[in-house]
Amino acid sequence: MMDAEPALLVKGLLFTLFLMIASSHDIRTREIPNWLPLALVGSGLLQLHLVSALLGLLAASLPYLLAAVITGGKIGGGDIKLMAACGFVLGPVGGILQSIVGLTLVLLFAIGIAFRSGLKSAKQTALPLVPFLAAGGLLTFTLLHLL
Repeated sequence: MMDAEPALLVKGLLFTLFLMIASSHDIRTREIPNWLPLALVGSGLLQLHLVSALLGLLAASLPYLLAAVITGGKIGGGDIKLMAACGFVLGPVGGILQSIVGLTLVLLFAIGIAFRSGLKSAKQTALPLVPFLAAGGLLTFTLLHLL
């Protein structure tokens, strides 16, 4: 492991903290408070690379916005705002990687439900998305910055 700068470690700790809080809220209420994406953006201001942050914001959030429009709102606004904020922190490559990892995890979880309870049950089970996206974000942050 490379020696990380103190600002990067603080950024990672704040990113982790805010994603864990968002996950907890999403599990309990299926909502993400508006202050959480703002807090994530605040953590992204540490070691800011503005162009990368803005490109990440767009790259990470636009697919979710498009999915929300196509599905008639099955993807919530909180998920869109959260991914925009995560893209701001991680940059475009990191934001996309976070989505790939997080969505793969939720898909594997849904497959597990299907095997255990049947396909019909899996289709009817509404899963909170943020815990899976948070896991993807934490893995991505670690891969990009700490390994």
